[in-house]
Amino acid sequence: MSAFLGPIHFWLYNKIKIQNDIVEDIISLAESENLNEDLRNNLYEQFGDGNLKPLEEVIDVTNIHGWLQERVSQVEYKLAYVVTEMLNKKPEMIEKLKILFKNMATRVTNINQETSLNDAFKAINDILLDGMPCDHANVVLKQQDDEIIWKRNVCVHHEYWDAAEGDVANYYKLREEFVKGLLSNSNINYEKLDDVTSKISRR
Repeated sequence: MSAFLGPIHFWLYNKIKIQNDIVEDIISLAESENLNEDLRNNLYEQFGDGNLKPLEEVIDVTNIHGWLQERVSQVEYKLAYVVTEMLNKKPEMIEKLKILFKNMATRVTNINQETSLNDAFKAINDILLDGMPCDHANVVLKQQDDEIIWKRNVCVHHEYWDAAEGDVANYYKLREEFVKGLLSNSNINYEKLDDVTSKISRR
């Protein structure tokens, strides 16, 4: 990425902030369920608190790429740890987490009935955090007016779930609900064609 602060850095930081907001909602859910009273403090001590200030106020402009990579890692670790902790304590919480992810998506999406398939695909990728842009986590296999198919090139999430001794499959279950939420006000279908291939199409 550029040595100067530009639109791509704000774009990536916004994705980090959205995932951070999800983590904050999950921590609140865990607290409401009395699953671990020290969870918030433990996560904040290890990976920083949930208060993400405006990018231009906090970024190290002498190391933009490294600083953003560290923020990506922190929020990925937090998500993996908080979900794994909840499911270890109460496996049935996966259903409440699915609802949380879907509801969160409806709050951040601007995809509606008028949104084109291409714009919807762009919006999804503007929100989901898939590592750094240089990771090229996904590749488009087919892009037409009536359907778009893409494939996960590399899983940029598993190292965080491995570190949390969790199952990255839980991340993908929740991510699927999130994407459904993003599209919930549109006439666009979302399908998983296999473990790594996804498709959106007109209903």
